[in-house]
Amino acid sequence: MFWWPAESEWADRLASEPGTGQLNPLNPNTYHVLKNVIGDAVALFPEPFYHAGGDEIIPGCWEADPAIQSFLSENGTLSQLLEKFVNSTFPYIVSLNRTVVYWEDILLDADVKVDPSFLPPEHTILQTWNNGPNNTKLIVSSGYRAIVSSSEFYYLDCGHGGFVGNDSQYDPPPTSGGGGNGGSWCGPFKTWQTIYNYDIAYGLTPAETKLVLGGEVALWSEQADPTVLDVRIWPRASAMAETLWSGNRDESGKKRYAEAMDRLHEWRHRMVNKGIRAEPLQPLWCIKNPGMCNTVHPSTLISVGFFADLVIL
Repeated sequence: MFWWPAESEWADRLASEPGTGQLNPLNPNTYHVLKNVIGDAVALFPEPFYHAGGDEIIPGCWEADPAIQSFLSENGTLSQLLEKFVNSTFPYIVSLNRTVVYWEDILLDADVKVDPSFLPPEHTILQTWNNGPNNTKLIVSSGYRAIVSSSEFYYLDCGHGGFVGNDSQYDPPPTSGGGGNGGSWCGPFKTWQTIYNYDIAYGLTPAETKLVLGGEVALWSEQADPTVLDVRIWPRASAMAETLWSGNRDESGKKRYAEAMDRLHEWRHRMVNKGIRAEPLQPLWCIKNPGMCNTVHPSTLISVGFFADLVIL
């Protein structure tokens, strides 16, 4: 079955991308298979956490199943289906001495979500990826611990266009360049400065900040494979590491981009020497002349082009 059938609206899709499919909460075999998978994973990895997913439930997929259609016709809801799934898996994971990590959708999705009573905060961590600091605030103010992976700042795959082969948004004359995002749902590209700038505890009280466990960058694989892995991750992930470990401001409270740039240059040099193909952050001339590519006009948008001529003798 095609993931987005012809003559249907996006809201009626069967998946957000191929391949199509979701586990059926009404099928007893679902839980037999899952318990085997969960048990095997827990045996392999000793960490005290188990990520159980829970994001992007697509209503159209469940609604296409005859058994679920019957359930819904008897006044059942998709949220009740998800609650059945969680209630059949969450206690088992906890019984294996694991804290369960879910994507934020499990509680914050507008259409399909569980009642918070199904997810006691002492056994649950929520990973946020939408709406920046707003969703982080919603999570921790409800007493849950949070892992921050905001797509607006921490998604390393953004800004490379879309994967759809016949994307109709490119049919009109090229006047706007894809609406500013280059055809990528989470564009534009997340520069190291964008990543470094993000404060994952923004707008939180001191008590709420203690519930933020940390952050995680994400590189989804629709348009990434081993040939681009290093350059997509490094050194942008290093920028996140510095700001989470050491903060992104100096003693006066100013963002320390220039200092960070120098450290990232040094770190990239070490990675390249180890065979890691981390991307450069400045022209080589700037690296050889520290500070000479900085600007004394922090509020001015500058566009500078560096050109190299190839002369064949």
